[in-house]
Amino acid sequence: MGDHDGIQERDAGKVRMPVGMKMLFLGLIVIGLVYLYLHLPQTTGWTQAGQYQSARDLMKKNVITHETKEVAAGASEGSTAEQGTAIYKADCAMCHGDDLGGGIGPALTGPKFLYGGTLADHVRVIAEGTANGMPGFQKQLGSNKVRAVAHYIHFRHTK
Repeated sequence: MGDHDGIQERDAGKVRMPVGMKMLFLGLIVIGLVYLYLHLPQTTGWTQAGQYQSARDLMKKNVITHETKEVAAGASEGSTAEQGTAIYKADCAMCHGDDLGGGIGPALTGPKFLYGGTLADHVRVIAEGTANGMPGFQKQLGSNKVRAVAHYIHFRHTK
């Protein structure tokens, strides 16, 4: 069989694999199976959706903490609310009405809101939008203007 190229093969080499190679081969198979068992999502409980949800929960907690500190410090009442009035009239009044009374979009006069009545909820809804047709305005307005509009809405319905 191997005579055509001038290289002679041993007949014993065709039959048996060396013991060291067998041990290495079987060891790698065992290590691979153990690795797969320890790192499969079915055995660890890890899911991409769970990872995404935990990141969103952490972000929401940070936003709520920041907004709570800002409201407690009284920084929300002054110029932010005045800026929010101008931004609201320019960008939001066409759907929600000049006096927050509603139009194409729902009224924003409270006291109960469909997506939450806290300042952090207002920021989230304005930034991300809703499933019922309101688009998110984070890209168009930026976080400072979104926060200013949220202050305007929040303090307008709590007074």
